Amino acid sequence: MNRWVVIPIFLLGASSALAMPQFSRRENMSCSGCHTQIPRLNRFGYEYRQAGFRVPENLGKEEKPFSLEELFGARVQVSGDYSHRDDNGASSNNGQLQFREFTMYPLTGAWGRYFSSLTELSVAPEDFFEVENAYVKANLGTPDHMGWVRLGIAHPFEGYGGSDRPLGLARSLIQTTAANHNQSTLFTPWGLDQVGLSAGYLFRGFSAAFTVWNGNFVRSEEGGAVKVFPAQGGELLKTATVPSNNHKDFQLFVNQMVGERFGISAYYYRGWLDLPKDPKAELTPANLWQNGFDRFALYGYLQPHKHLALQAGGQLGIDHFFDANAAEPTGGTFYSGGLFGELLVPMREGLAGAVRYDFFDPSSRKDNNELHAVTAALNWAAQNGLQLIGQYRFVDTSLGAGKSDRQDHSLQLRLIFIL
Repeated sequence: MNRWVVIPIFLLGASSALAMPQFSRRENMSCSGCHTQIPRLNRFGYEYRQAGFRVPENLGKEEKPFSLEELFGARVQVSGDYSHRDDNGASSNNGQLQFREFTMYPLTGAWGRYFSSLTELSVAPEDFFEVENAYVKANLGTPDHMGWVRLGIAHPFEGYGGSDRPLGLARSLIQTTAANHNQSTLFTPWGLDQVGLSAGYLFRGFSAAFTVWNGNFVRSEEGGAVKVFPAQGGELLKTATVPSNNHKDFQLFVNQMVGERFGISAYYYRGWLDLPKDPKAELTPANLWQNGFDRFALYGYLQPHKHLALQAGGQLGIDHFFDANAAEPTGGTFYSGGLFGELLVPMREGLAGAVRYDFFDPSSRKDNNELHAVTAALNWAAQNGLQLIGQYRFVDTSLGAGKSDRQDHSLQLRLIFIL
């Protein structure tokens, strides 16, 4: 691989900017109390979230009288996008103005002495409705020794530093790209908001959370494309006839913070996903095979100076692949893996920039299939809920021997308002 790269523009549509002004109103403090740069959390913000959206010292104490404005928020996102692709000799350009998403956060915050909830409901064009968070959480203990239990739909993990939300609009390749040997495994560590039961513990700067997830499943969409969905409930559930119907996924996520400027995170995920033997055929039970997979990741964050921070992460994946011609069709194992390194430059309160390099290899058993990416972002956030994020990204995808790499350039300017 001798050229740089990037991921198609549609991946930039993922929601990444999250700050909660209702918490600022509740605690009578500025957004900078919880954020180094919106949406990234500082240590106090991380522990505030862990304590159930309350100051840890207030756990178990009588709460203020109920106020709707302290449990409700909303956000709207619009953007201007431009992309250019060179694909094995063919090139294309696309420029659009887009309404991205409207999101509501009803019943989001602390209530009672020990309980909290988070509800995140998003509506996108074409009547696309998504439940990104919908859980109830109970906390017990003291600021130095705190345990919690959570039930409901939640984002995959709540990290700090290198595993926290990005400064720009695109997450790293290791979190958003599926392993792929002779077909996509479809699972990505970020982007699948499952329903699950979690238990966690916070001891000073150390925290750990173990989650039993309901898992994910595949479905054929209009046009025949096979997509993965989180098993949230209702219409989004595994059917009784698929191999992994009663399997649950498991996850362990650990954070260690040292002071305000150093943190590491470790992640392990064990899951099962039923994939099609023939992606072009109907997804009947006879056309499904079970991929049992593992993901291991490590993230680090260091801020040696108030105007300079460094972070990095790496991931290893272990999957199986289906080969109809093999004596043991699902016995083949392959590895995937990647890493990223990022430079963050806080300029002044509310303004910061970042440059990140990503690498991802979807399969260790195949050559000329790697992805490389370079992402540059500038993030400006006002204290009134207005935020502007500009991002340029370049992704290079190797298409195999004898073919030119696919190269994607994308530029996005996104305006966000949250109240």
